[in-house]
Amino acid sequence: MIRTQIQLQNEQINWLKKFAIENNISMSQAIRDIIEAYRVHSERKRELTVKKKKALLAVGSFATEDKD
Repeated sequence: MIRTQIQLQNEQINWLKKFAIENNISMSQAIRDIIEAYRVHSERKRELTVKKKKALLAVGSFATEDKD
């Protein structure tokens, strides 16, 4: 693990402390868990965006011809 330092606003540190106490974990573990959850969320969102773009490109590309 790499040690790092961050600066938080008062309301952020207060929330983090409360969150860590409620979950019986250290503030460091809370930060790691929150970052991991956000990373997973971001990757899933990116994958869904790619799938949505592909689906929108496919719309109408398989239209049948009208035979009069």
